[in-house]
Amino acid sequence: MRESDIMHETTCGQYWVGRDKGRKAYIVYKVGVTHSTSDSGYALTPDGLSIAIYRADYLAKRKADGAIA
Repeated sequence: MRESDIMHETTCGQYWVGRDKGRKAYIVYKVGVTHSTSDSGYALTPDGLSIAIYRADYLAKRKADGAIA
């Protein structure tokens, strides 16, 4: 994955959406200490991208509210 494949990053910097052309999907990632781990994947379509962005923003809001670690 290249930097140009990063489609969205949350304002808190804890979640981001990457375009994976090999899997034909948008993947939501959670930032870790040494690497990011995938949370979920969505179709490589405009609808898939909007759902992935919404999911990343939703997770970031839940984390800010203290609902998830």
